[in-house]
Amino acid sequence: MTGPTERRTLRIGVVTNDLALTGGVERCVLEDTRELLRAGHHVEVWHGAPSRPADTTPDSAEYDQLGVPLHLTGDRAFGVRSALRDAARFVRDGLRLRGSHLDVLWLNRPEHLPWGRVASLVSGVPLVVHLHHAPNYRRLGAIAGGRTHYLAVSHAMARAWAAVGIPADRITVVPNGVDTALFPAASPAAAKRARLALGLGLGLDDDARVVLYYGRLSRSKGVFALLDAWRIVLEQDVERQHSVVPSHALHARTPALTPALGPVQADAATETRRLPVLVLAGAVAPADAEDLQRAVAALPAGSVVVLPERDDVVPLLHAADMVVAPSIEPEGFGRVVVEAMSTGRPVVAAAGGGTGEILSGEWASSTVDPTDADALATAVLDTLDRLDHDLSLGDRCRAWVRDRYGRGPHVSGVVRALLEHARR
Repeated sequence: MTGPTERRTLRIGVVTNDLALTGGVERCVLEDTRELLRAGHHVEVWHGAPSRPADTTPDSAEYDQLGVPLHLTGDRAFGVRSALRDAARFVRDGLRLRGSHLDVLWLNRPEHLPWGRVASLVSGVPLVVHLHHAPNYRRLGAIAGGRTHYLAVSHAMARAWAAVGIPADRITVVPNGVDTALFPAASPAAAKRARLALGLGLGLDDDARVVLYYGRLSRSKGVFALLDAWRIVLEQDVERQHSVVPSHALHARTPALTPALGPVQADAATETRRLPVLVLAGAVAPADAEDLQRAVAALPAGSVVVLPERDDVVPLLHAADMVVAPSIEPEGFGRVVVEAMSTGRPVVAAAGGGTGEILSGEWASSTVDPTDADALATAVLDTLDRLDHDLSLGDRCRAWVRDRYGRGPHVSGVVRALLEHARR
């Protein structure tokens, strides 16, 4: 769309869950809100109840800095047995939305589509729904209709939602994007500082090869599949060193470990580099906490490091050599992949969903079925080998993200869709 419509200032109601930056969707919403404000649009944020205790840093801190009006909605959950009560809550929110005189309502949680449809109908505000993840419904039927339009973060998500009833001609694919300036490549000095900070008390040093996973530490995100593969990584890394890697090409001069054999002593002709270390950083799903602890304890001491969740992931990325994103449930997009590649870190990721779309072309060999432990282990080891021999790998990672998944194309696509579907 061209002409005066593109310069029109919109009143946009951004709808999200709570305001805490608990995942990729929440970060996307914050970044997009910031960009919409920079473009001169008026933005209000309609959100769910806070997820953190009142005595912690307020969830709204980032939004408070932006100065956007914040409005708490009612519970947006919907159930067949409670449909009448739920609809009554949705109507009340719709009446409140009517008073805001919005031009468009932008719902970033597609699981709340019933809320969005009722709120849009009552308020008279057109609805745009962002399909960030896989469908929550087996069949949508008539609820997908009306004036609603949909933005999918990947072609995989567009196909998945069309399969449960959203008309394909109402879905526009707008891939997510990251600000590459916020995820810069690490200079050697920055990488060393990050490694020292990360390794404090953990036994990591400049020569340790670090494989990073960050995100929710749960079974569905593939963390247990990665731990299953990690035993194979440790065993096969020793085999590769003894059969392929000449001693003059190795970095550290320390004994290697295998889970079954313990120390493998270097002979006079061959010295081995340190085994890689797996760093898991994120919040542990309560249901998986005990199993995770047992799975980590079953691996050689020091081969896996578990770190708490953190908002600033750049130091983790700078300290790592590569990243693994082995989600078993299909990722809608794959934000971790583009963040990591923006910093110059190659990624091994699940072949399905949005991560498989990002890792196309020369990167297709870095996608695997995460439930295949041997394939996952081989992909990790192959990537570590590439890092030893391909000095331009990091630069190509950054160029791939810059050219395809930067903020510019994403924001333009979102703004274009909101302008097109806002009320006149």
